[in-house]
Amino acid sequence: MGKIFEHFNDEKWEQVRTHPYFAKYRENVIARAEQNMVTDPPVIKFSLIHRYVTDGNREVFERDYNNYFGRLQNLFAAYMLTKDEKYLVPLADIIWNICDFESWSIPAHVREELTVAERRQNLDLCSTIAGYRLSEVIYFIGDKLPELVVKRAKAEIRYRVIESYKSATAKRFWWLKGENNWSAVCAAAVLATFIYAADKHETDAQIPRLIDNVKYYLRGFADDGCCAEGYGYWNYGFSFFCVFAQLLREYTDGEIDMFEDPKVQRIARFQESIPLNDKQCVSFSDGGSDFNPYSWLSHFLKSVYPSLRIPALPATVNPDAPMRYILWQDPELNYSSLNATEPVSFTFDDAQWFIYRCEGYSFACKAGHNKEQHNHNDVGSFLISKGGDITFCDPGVGQYTRQYFSADRYELMLTSSRGHSVPIINGKYQICTPEKSELYVKEKNKYGFSMEKVYDVEDLKSLRRDFVCEDDGVVLTDVFEFDGAPESVTERFISLLPITVLDGGKIECGGSVMEYDASLFEASLGSEEVERKQSKTGTVFYVDLKVKKPAPSMKFTFKFV
Repeated sequence: MGKIFEHFNDEKWEQVRTHPYFAKYRENVIARAEQNMVTDPPVIKFSLIHRYVTDGNREVFERDYNNYFGRLQNLFAAYMLTKDEKYLVPLADIIWNICDFESWSIPAHVREELTVAERRQNLDLCSTIAGYRLSEVIYFIGDKLPELVVKRAKAEIRYRVIESYKSATAKRFWWLKGENNWSAVCAAAVLATFIYAADKHETDAQIPRLIDNVKYYLRGFADDGCCAEGYGYWNYGFSFFCVFAQLLREYTDGEIDMFEDPKVQRIARFQESIPLNDKQCVSFSDGGSDFNPYSWLSHFLKSVYPSLRIPALPATVNPDAPMRYILWQDPELNYSSLNATEPVSFTFDDAQWFIYRCEGYSFACKAGHNKEQHNHNDVGSFLISKGGDITFCDPGVGQYTRQYFSADRYELMLTSSRGHSVPIINGKYQICTPEKSELYVKEKNKYGFSMEKVYDVEDLKSLRRDFVCEDDGVVLTDVFEFDGAPESVTERFISLLPITVLDGGKIECGGSVMEYDASLFEASLGSEEVERKQSKTGTVFYVDLKVKKPAPSMKFTFKFV
């Protein structure tokens, strides 16, 4: 099986047990493990499973569900670090509890009307990862665990994942041909499960199918390597792609190396392009603005692509992180500062994202279309970072509920264009459409594109939006052309920070000030409470500049300093 376990050697384990880089990790693992030994995991209740059907909430169940797998990884790590057998009893209990789960899938991914067998054998992001995590623990320390626990875990892994995948069809599991992160995550988890828990001939027979699944994931990226779903989805999907590709490379002794694909190399560089400051990044679509690199992924990618520039990473390592992620980290790795001392820009030609960083500020905008994976109606949206914080912004992802992924998606502020810094024309917001913007300016510090195709306004002939990044700030110009004077045009600007209208045609937001011609507009402020991820609420602030005298041809300029 090649060098599939070369990272699990004694030398590496000794480094994890003794090197100062891992000191905080060791401390956190042991502290968490001690806590896990004296506290019980939450009870998985039917009412929580059924809640997705009753009110659409999924996060409460998923929090409790994930608690089990955090304990699994933590207690496994505590034993591997210390070899203290006191951790084996609670670890065996957690494995037994996970085997008790009626389904390893989360409610949002498995319908209640399926048969009991179909629910048990459902393959989704969570059930495949469950098989991967359990099989890894059993592979390494199964001989230290009670025989009955091991036998039951192996039987459940085989029935729920191995046998289910062997008979899987795209009609039953759409992700087998899905052009998004599902195909990478599920395929990586299934491959790992086969390698850890199946016979070699079974694994060899499924590898061509699994490679085909992962190729669908890569098709979800355009050639520019941009993850249009957002940074969080790049972290999630591409991290599992790397697990898949590395497992395959090791298993085949390098005969199959997907890292040699130039497109994969471009995807790997996505992370170095999108930071706006040390802690925040581009947040288009269902991306979040928090810039939280996975330490292990950055370390691993640097080992594969030495010229890759990686950001400064967290000093601590998650005590619940899977073991392979810990062992892939290199304490001697040198980081590269992503802060710009000289102006630098990045353009993703297919996604039509433009990012500009200079010493005084950072900026990003998007054109593209409104039919992307995890789409928001946000053509023309932009972000500005100044003084270490994002001021005018794209709010990014909302709370995942049943409505969030339903036909009512664009009634929500965060997914609708009313939650983005784009025009409102005749009281209408943008529509969801695959019609793509046309670029007509693309330079190091300039980006211009059309926007009329994303508005269902009959008399709108054209709408062009230009951005120019100057030394002291960003100039935004909108040019409207109508067949006749429109009923109304409002320029909306969004922030997660309070906005203040000042005298003299100025609007203040955080460390940014927007200058405009006050004689042309009526300014009004508003805000709306929104639901965000992890069941949090927050306020979106906005300023509306309503055109006083709409005309067939109009040109407006705004400067952000």
